[in-house]
Amino acid sequence: MRNKTFIAFSQRQQQYASSPSALLLLSLALLLLSFPAFEPDFSLGLDSSYVWGMNYLFHHDYETLTKLYYTYGPLAFLRIPAVGNGHYAVFLVFFSLLKLLFIWLLLNLAKRSEQPLLLSLVALVPACLVANIDILLVFDVALLALLSIERKSILHFLWATILAVFALSIKSSIGIQCCMALFVAWLIIAFKHKDIRFSILSASCVPMATILIALCVYHSLAAFWNAEIGMCSVVLGFSSAMVQMPEHRAWALLLFIVLLLAMCLASNNERSRLMVLIMIVPLFANWKYGIVREDVFHFKHLFYFVVCLVATIVLAQGRPRWPTWCCGLGALVMLVFNLDSVNTSNAHIITAKPSNFVSRVIRAPQLAEKSRQYISQSLAKRKLPDNVRELIADGSVDCYPWEHVYIAANNLQWQPHCSIELGSGNSVWLNKQAALNFSHSNNSVDYVILHRINYENDDGLQSLDGRYLLNDEPAIIDSIFSNYSLADSGQWYGLLLQKGKSVFRADTTSCGSTKTSWNEWITLPTQTDSVFMRMDVVSHQSVAGVIKSMLYKPDIYYIDYRMSDGSEHSYRYSPATATSGLWIGPLLDSYSELADFLCGNSCTEKPVSIRLRCASTKENHKGLKLQKNTIEIRFHRALLLSN
Repeated sequence: MRNKTFIAFSQRQQQYASSPSALLLLSLALLLLSFPAFEPDFSLGLDSSYVWGMNYLFHHDYETLTKLYYTYGPLAFLRIPAVGNGHYAVFLVFFSLLKLLFIWLLLNLAKRSEQPLLLSLVALVPACLVANIDILLVFDVALLALLSIERKSILHFLWATILAVFALSIKSSIGIQCCMALFVAWLIIAFKHKDIRFSILSASCVPMATILIALCVYHSLAAFWNAEIGMCSVVLGFSSAMVQMPEHRAWALLLFIVLLLAMCLASNNERSRLMVLIMIVPLFANWKYGIVREDVFHFKHLFYFVVCLVATIVLAQGRPRWPTWCCGLGALVMLVFNLDSVNTSNAHIITAKPSNFVSRVIRAPQLAEKSRQYISQSLAKRKLPDNVRELIADGSVDCYPWEHVYIAANNLQWQPHCSIELGSGNSVWLNKQAALNFSHSNNSVDYVILHRINYENDDGLQSLDGRYLLNDEPAIIDSIFSNYSLADSGQWYGLLLQKGKSVFRADTTSCGSTKTSWNEWITLPTQTDSVFMRMDVVSHQSVAGVIKSMLYKPDIYYIDYRMSDGSEHSYRYSPATATSGLWIGPLLDSYSELADFLCGNSCTEKPVSIRLRCASTKENHKGLKLQKNTIEIRFHRALLLSN
């Protein structure tokens, strides 16, 4: 009797859930119940800087925005909105539509797979709670592509294509994942249906969508192409530039991979197998994104992605297969267990709850006012003194390496270089392109705010992760030093540099090449006050290093400077930019010393030897090739006297 009642109840549920209107109502309910917490504001620091910058340029200088080589595209405000100009309202609409589509597609997938409604909700609700806009874009494209494969529908493939190419205009890494999922889906279409006409029609959607979005967003195909090349340059160099090596439980990560593979193999169903194939490249991309940086922000994004992938696979598998559920849950447990190695203090893993819809949507004006107050407090910390503001007047300004909120705090005329902030160091090509923005030309920016990294004191020219600021982007630094002079050296923020009055002209002279090994001290030639030195460093990974870099994360590299008194200074460096030259001397240890150097007062002590180290010599070939470059500085006497 109980079994009959349960069967009847399940049939009534399935009948109700099969109604299109019921699916839509349930999707809306889940959207409202799992609404995330948004904070549409910015403060200070690297991440907040580009939030302000991308929103500002969209409203004030869209043409410049389309010419940037950056990970974010012209429509970045659809992912990182700031208060003002209606950006937050448009973002809310865009996000809500994406999430509504995501929920509806998953419910539709469960319906086609004849999954019981209650069991579907067990898998769907966690996915709704953690799905952010990056995940929504990728999964919406994949689920639309899966519908196209099953129904042999060109319309669904066209919508998936438009969404994938559109994602490139928001953030390149998301768009690349979407496009790769779409490409795998097209290969499946060609293999599964063996219909040449349908394969050609579906493939033609890509150029059609690309041309349409390139003309609408970038206003030309050339601008779209150039932007994508630049964004790919940044993305491809992410691993070597941002890698971290925290301690973690290696066995937990290994079990995570094993259980994830077991889950995919246990899903003995065509629909779930197709979904696994479509998502294989995005899964790997998210694995690299989370494991390379391995802080709470990047690592929890990997966790979110796996939650949504597990939910999608179990909903697509047809009748419930408990090995799939168990393996998926086990993989998530192992991933969370590894979080012990990641600093999760002050980090909210899940922020979605029903009350967020009220506080973030219905009470959006109050939230905006609160955000404006918070922003005003932050900007007050970056106010320039009156004499500096009067000196700049109406001149164009850029900030290096990243704190563009100086522009907002002082109402300056912003002229950003093409890579916006510290990041072109991931690519030698992009570094050289950005250096052209500081070359001696009429189009170069009038002033550069070379701000401190640590605002509490004047110690150290460090950038991200303990790297030396003068090593991160050699071409940009050399271009700035050769074309700008010191206009103000206020101790409150760093240095103000002015175009066209550099006290020196630098000419590079090669001093020959040599070879060395890791962990060996290299004696440096004596450096005079009018000479400083860069050294090109070329190293190669071993086969083991290449494999490890591709599947896991690359090695970490260091340069050590030994001074005449025996003291040592150690900094990380990126092997990509090392080929363009590591700064050897003089070793400027503060912004005060940098100010003296730019005025021609080179009284800073120079290192007597350097050493190159890597975390694992097994991952790199023993030999390194060094090209010593002596850079002769010819001082302009008139400018020296005026300074």
